[in-house]
Amino acid sequence: MSRERYTRRQARDYDERNYHGDAKKLIKGLDKYQMYELYEIVIQKLSYGTTMKREKELLAVKKVIEDEKGLDPIRLKRAKEGRSEMAKEGSYGEKTGRTTVHRKKV
Repeated sequence: MSRERYTRRQARDYDERNYHGDAKKLIKGLDKYQMYELYEIVIQKLSYGTTMKREKELLAVKKVIEDEKGLDPIRLKRAKEGRSEMAKEGSYGEKTGRTTVHRKKV
């Protein structure tokens, strides 16, 4: 009985769609900056719970963008992992930048 259920589920989840090819067609006309924006959107959407089909689509787009030549891998890594700890702490302190106003001496 459990064997039948497994084969039915397996047949239902099997998909003949070419996700990689669809992702290639999707990014074909995009420039670099649009690809960076799309990559950030994909990373954000992957963090949510999605269906198996949607996750395959997002992973295919992510893989195609990562394999694309001419894109900065450090920028992709920053989009995936976020800013470094030092950069996060350094930009939001009480004493960031110049705290006293520069006045012209008369």
